[in-house]
Amino acid sequence: MFRILLTKYWVLAHLLVTAGTLCFAPSLSVGLGLWAACSLLLMALCLPPVLRGESFWMARMRAAQAFRSDAITWVGLLAVAYVGVGLLNGPRTLAYVAELRRWAWSPPRLPFLPSSVAPAEGVAFFVGLLCALACVVVIRAVMPRGQRLYLLIGVGALTGLLAVAGGLIALATGEAPAFAWLGGRYAASALWLLFFCVSLGIVAETFLEGRIAVCAWALASAFLNEMGLFAFGLPAFALATAVLGVVWLVFAGFATRAGGQGRRLLWNSVLMLPILFAFGVGVALVPGAALARVGVTPETLSAAWQVFWDQWPFRAGLAFDVLGGDPMLGAGPEGFAHNARFYVKGSQAWALWKAGGDALPCDFLRLLAERGLMGTVLLLVPGGALFGRCLMRWVEFRQGNRRHYSLRYVFVLAGSAVGVLCALVASLFGTPLHVPAVLCAFLIVCACMGGWMPRPR
Repeated sequence: MFRILLTKYWVLAHLLVTAGTLCFAPSLSVGLGLWAACSLLLMALCLPPVLRGESFWMARMRAAQAFRSDAITWVGLLAVAYVGVGLLNGPRTLAYVAELRRWAWSPPRLPFLPSSVAPAEGVAFFVGLLCALACVVVIRAVMPRGQRLYLLIGVGALTGLLAVAGGLIALATGEAPAFAWLGGRYAASALWLLFFCVSLGIVAETFLEGRIAVCAWALASAFLNEMGLFAFGLPAFALATAVLGVVWLVFAGFATRAGGQGRRLLWNSVLMLPILFAFGVGVALVPGAALARVGVTPETLSAAWQVFWDQWPFRAGLAFDVLGGDPMLGAGPEGFAHNARFYVKGSQAWALWKAGGDALPCDFLRLLAERGLMGTVLLLVPGGALFGRCLMRWVEFRQGNRRHYSLRYVFVLAGSAVGVLCALVASLFGTPLHVPAVLCAFLIVCACMGGWMPRPR
């Protein structure tokens, strides 16, 4: 029994421990990231899941071959090395240059490599990237298709426990938590919305397959994540959740009829009531949460839209100004916050800068400004490879004889795709993917999506 546990679920347990560490660790260090990534890769190589019909040594050979042949392994190493060199090639100090009559940062010790003004400010992203890419490589190399379902449910439960922790803090202090250890309410909302969609997809698929126990766990994950969105999430995310909840309530009736699971009224209640109950619990959990929702009026929405319309183009222009200082290597971690103020001209621009702080509300623009063109390409290639694999399988499915393809887990694919799309849209108006926990969870979902695509029978 112990041998079966080690050779079947040990890698799954390590993946969940890594994701949970990123979600709940109040501070991240380079040592923590190296320990989590190296232990995960070591366990995947030494104790991989043994498939049916193969021995333990055959499983180890299969895992080693999969690691070597996967392009994401080598591209991920380049991306991690690029970010790590930027941390080591610093700090840079600010000094006044008399010849130029302006303040400027001192040159890095290695001028042709990425650098950073304050290396300590980039440690969290480095740890998150290292652990996230390690999870992606392990999932693609050794995780069986069935265990990926348990992994998504487990990570969804971990993100749901964040909402439970927030509820306990609110009940103890009387105030809604800011989730500062998770990057703020915006990042937490993006994380909950991602796994709310993924969990509903798993609920639909496992219910139609008659796997009631797995369906119950996925439904509990959806409940916790929805509760977090309505209790602590931003109004825009709560509105998106409400729309998706209505779609689910409509779909649940058809799923119950197609599943043929005994009495339809009972199963309709089982699938619908937790989603409706999570809304009530989320609104009532935090004192003042319901009043905050009522305060969202057309006037406040119009004012918020005006602020966004003024700030987003202004900061996008500053991001390209910062990128122009070093277009290939970028300004380094948190480089926008340290360099953008040098490009602010005029009293109106200064008023916008002071009103919005030093944040850049877009993941992609921040990536360009801080990592440069070279770093952006290196960091986007792993994600592009994950999406490219799904796209190629979809093209094969569309061009081939569809009757020869298996469409199992199609609802998990649909839920994952909607969640990934919501996260990408959220990254256009904020920087959730620069938060370690959100980045790791997002890439885990992307890595698992390839297993849900239609495949030959």
